[in-house]
Amino acid sequence: FKDDVVIQFINPKVQASIAANTWVVSGTPQTKKLQDILPQIISQLGPDNLDNLKRLAEQFQKQAPGAGDNIPATIQEEEDDDVPELVAGETFETPAAAEEAAHPKAAAT
Repeated sequence: FKDDVVIQFINPKVQASIAANTWVVSGTPQTKKLQDILPQIISQLGPDNLDNLKRLAEQFQKQAPGAGDNIPATIQEEEDDDVPELVAGETFETPAAAEEAAHPKAAAT
């Protein structure tokens, strides 16, 4: 989910190509808010997902009206997604060579 919006498939059909590590979920999608479908999916969650559910609850509390603490962080994250400006004379080879020199084993694998 992204921005508390979930794409839900009522009767999904799943096709897989294990060798290609490819999965296809097809069907008629419905876009819903996570808060709307949470009661439906709680029964599908196992005990392993309780920690994830707690984290989701904490996120909802932080995003409650009046919280406002995450607004600057959200704006900063969106700005970080921008493509950096090109700098004359700089190429990708110089940082790659420095990274390879710092971590020679990682470059060999």
